[in-house]
Amino acid sequence: MFRMAVSLRALLFEKTMRRSIQSRSDDKAVDIANIYTSDIQRIIQCANQINALWILPIQIGVVVYMLYNVLGLAAFAGLVVIALSMLVAFFFTKKTNGSYKDLMNHKDERMKRVKEVFGAIQIVKFNAWEGKFEQKLLAVRELELSALSRFVYAMCGTIFVMWASPLFVSTVSFAVYTLVMDQVLTAAKVFTAIALFNSLRDPLRDFPSVIQQCLQSKISLDRMSNYLALHEVDPSNVSRDDQSVPTNVAALIEQGTFTWNADASPVLSDANLTVKKGDFVVVHGSVGSGKSSLCSALLGELEKIDGKVFVSGKVAYYSQQPWIQNMTVRENILFGQTFDSGKYHTVLDACGLLPDLEQFPGGDATEIGQKGINLSGGQKARVSLARACYSDADVFILDSPLAAVDAVVQSEIFSKCICGLLAEKTVVLVTHNPDVIASEAVNCKVLVSEGQMWTERREVRHPRRHFGTKTSPLSGNAEATALVESSKIAGKLVDDEEREEGRVSAAVFRRYFNAMGGLKVLLLLIVIQSLWQGCQIGSDLWLSHWTGQKGNTFDASRTQYNMTVYALLGGGSALMVLARAVTVATAGLRASRDLFVRLTHGLLHAPLRFFDANPIGRIVNRFGGDITYVEIDIPFDIGSLLVSVFFTFCQLATAIYIVQILIVFIIPLGYLYIKFAKFYIMPSREISRLLKVASSPVLSHISQSEEGVTTIRAFGSDCVDQAIAENFWRNDVNARAWFCDFVVLTWFQLRMELIGCGVVMAVVSCLVYLHEFLSPGLVGVAFTYALSIDSRLARIVRIWSWLEIEMVSPERIMTYASIPPEGSKRPLVIQPDASWPRSSTLQFQDVVFNYKQGGEPVLKGLSFNIHNNEKIGIVGRTGAGKSSLTMALFRINELVSGRILIDGVDIATMPLRTLRSSLSIIPQSPVLFKGTLRAYMDPFDEFTDAEIWSALEKVDMKAQVSALEGQLTYELSENGENFSVGERQMLCMARALLTRSRIVVMDEATASIDHATEKKLQRMINEDFRDATVLTIAHRLGTVLDSDRIMVLSDGRVVEFDSPRELVKDGSGVFYELAKEGGYLDQLQ
Repeated sequence: MFRMAVSLRALLFEKTMRRSIQSRSDDKAVDIANIYTSDIQRIIQCANQINALWILPIQIGVVVYMLYNVLGLAAFAGLVVIALSMLVAFFFTKKTNGSYKDLMNHKDERMKRVKEVFGAIQIVKFNAWEGKFEQKLLAVRELELSALSRFVYAMCGTIFVMWASPLFVSTVSFAVYTLVMDQVLTAAKVFTAIALFNSLRDPLRDFPSVIQQCLQSKISLDRMSNYLALHEVDPSNVSRDDQSVPTNVAALIEQGTFTWNADASPVLSDANLTVKKGDFVVVHGSVGSGKSSLCSALLGELEKIDGKVFVSGKVAYYSQQPWIQNMTVRENILFGQTFDSGKYHTVLDACGLLPDLEQFPGGDATEIGQKGINLSGGQKARVSLARACYSDADVFILDSPLAAVDAVVQSEIFSKCICGLLAEKTVVLVTHNPDVIASEAVNCKVLVSEGQMWTERREVRHPRRHFGTKTSPLSGNAEATALVESSKIAGKLVDDEEREEGRVSAAVFRRYFNAMGGLKVLLLLIVIQSLWQGCQIGSDLWLSHWTGQKGNTFDASRTQYNMTVYALLGGGSALMVLARAVTVATAGLRASRDLFVRLTHGLLHAPLRFFDANPIGRIVNRFGGDITYVEIDIPFDIGSLLVSVFFTFCQLATAIYIVQILIVFIIPLGYLYIKFAKFYIMPSREISRLLKVASSPVLSHISQSEEGVTTIRAFGSDCVDQAIAENFWRNDVNARAWFCDFVVLTWFQLRMELIGCGVVMAVVSCLVYLHEFLSPGLVGVAFTYALSIDSRLARIVRIWSWLEIEMVSPERIMTYASIPPEGSKRPLVIQPDASWPRSSTLQFQDVVFNYKQGGEPVLKGLSFNIHNNEKIGIVGRTGAGKSSLTMALFRINELVSGRILIDGVDIATMPLRTLRSSLSIIPQSPVLFKGTLRAYMDPFDEFTDAEIWSALEKVDMKAQVSALEGQLTYELSENGENFSVGERQMLCMARALLTRSRIVVMDEATASIDHATEKKLQRMINEDFRDATVLTIAHRLGTVLDSDRIMVLSDGRVVEFDSPRELVKDGSGVFYELAKEGGYLDQLQ
């Protein structure tokens, strides 16, 4: 069973490694996390019960044969009822099956939205979109709850049939035996038959359940089959061994036509490119022209319609949006390769990472958060570049690695890395940098425009190393050693997942019962269960009374009366079963809705540092497996526990009332039950917690690998195998906890069966000893109850243990739901009026800011004043604190000390939503959420279509959007992948134009945009944002030269702050060096 689960998960992960990017938009694309948490569980449950499909019919047949020996032909009347019950159960099962299919489809959609929203939580918080996305997630959830309600109410029908059918079988059999066959019921026949009917109860109850599990498993298998059938990357897209290609050619495209989707128009047509070994090829062009598509074509990620693609040797790839793993800096760079100190230090030096590692608290042992959330854009870029360089590949495909770093670091990387470390390698570099494009080191320039390519080849006068700076593996060995020995504890960011210990607290039970409906629901269930139990025991005692009536001849009127009373009691019992099931289902739906709302609200309003320390797999685990337990398992287990407790203790009380001496045996046996139960529940509960904790790393790894699958594949089959091996290992750890859980349960069940044998033996001994003092009817009742007491007691313990184990899920949900919301530590002092801010003045007063509580400050006493509507350029070397300034302004974390004032109001004294909705940001890594383009541009329906088109026109995106199917109603794919990164940045800018905020932050907003388009956008910014303060964070100095003033940051402090011309007047300073390095001095002097 465990091997099966691990094997299925491995099969799914291997598919993920082969699945094409295009398949993400496939309608049949199910969520892999949902398959991992729900579908595989259903398949394993079915596999565990599969033998019951042939065992239960045989068991039912044997019991019916034995009934025939007792009741004669009346037993066949019971058989007809069994057949009818099966047909009704099949009807409800079919309904359940259809509802379950809809439920899983809605759950897929909900899990995709959860991963999308919490994967981009920083953008959500920057834009104060928590409320909007809470509504979106709850709307998707309501659709899921609608399917869930159909599913659980259909289950109620199945439960009714399962519990009522034994009652109907006994009623019909006795009615035929007495009223049709005119036979007299005797105690011997009645209680023998009752014992046999009780033997039918479990098979009749379980058989429809097993069929239902098999049908649900079939749906899960179909969903898995759909996932496994998704489109894969075609290995023939790129040839690795082509004898017809000259040996000096590293990469080749001949008459290549490529598309992202077979139904879409080509993104590159009739492309031709020849890259010789050792060539340095520069690819450039305007936004959305197809530069990244060319890289994808060389990697084999694009669908090849026509032509030929050849790449020789090992490939390393840098993606336009750097993919960072939730690991240490070193683990990200090594990417599974063996650590070589000299080589490692050389790569760090060439990629300009040594100064950054000195600043990190743990050096290269510093843990990087989800998606590199605790690194600046430049640091993420250089870590990704270092990973490519360390691979020592033959061909390097680098998609815009210089866009996220400043001019000095660009120059350093160009000379030390591209022209130094990689001087003998084949390099294909995508860039907008005119100096790099014009460099004499370039062998070949490729201009891409509107899906067409123009190649310009030239012979270089000097080898590439001539333009580079030599890096020595021996230089700085002291630093290398220091980096190797850095403290892992100091660099730890992601906390180990917390788990409670000991018993689930009473507060969790109380909060869950309150979510179900509280005392009213509990009292209603007790009343229903009492009525059910009264009907059950009443029917048995009525049979005892019936068989104890004098006379051996058949009396039709009396028999009819007795049968009517027995049938009414049985019918009442059946109705109470239905009422109990519906009540439990309704209460469960209510609790599920309540806890989901709390969880969603709590996480969306949690501080960002919570997401730094908790990978997305943990969040997915709460929204996946834990919510599933809350929806179905816990409510119905509560119902089952209530049934078992009432049933057992009422039967036990009745048996003791009949045979008082039985209490002498029951007390020690009860003690043993309690002792073993306690002994079992404690380890079982902790194993369950370990099992849930062990699931989170599996889901995190899947999510992370799915995002970076293009990079993993690009690095070759060894890296793919490494990712698969990592997934195997994490699944094995998860399976160990699962196996322990199974072994402990088996141990407990064996002991319960042994104690149960003791209960039966004690009761039978008492009845034999007291047979002269008891009537046959009472002996029959006591004996019938004795036969079921042992299994009932074991069932109580088992259900209680399951319930306490399952209550770990609401415990984990409530832990996340009760996270203190961001801003809660600051008391609300001022609610600014509606006209705030009247001016866009901005003041930082001795601001000290850090990312991790108790960690090193990244802003160290930052102070400056910005005037109304001023245009400020913010520059500085990578890691100087530019993006941290933005974080402080948006109150992503609270300040350690100091104040930030906008229009004279301290931002710490106002609601976060008020602050963030008054600001706009165009981030370095833009995120577009799934939905219509219009919904992204105008999430709160505040603007007209004409205003949106006007904003698109100003950012030069009107033509592209006009060409889309549906235009403003065009559906964005996940992460906006149907737009290039540059186009996404321009759409972000258009949205900022609409909001008309008084303060606008542009964080490397034009990093992925060509220079011609950037100049147009700069003119637009100066014109359309003239009534706003604009803070432009940029590495390309040309982006900020038109600013009123330039702020130069270094090590979290302002070192220079003046107009561009004033800053270069003295011929010295940080800005002067940056301008000189970038070749901008002529424009400023």
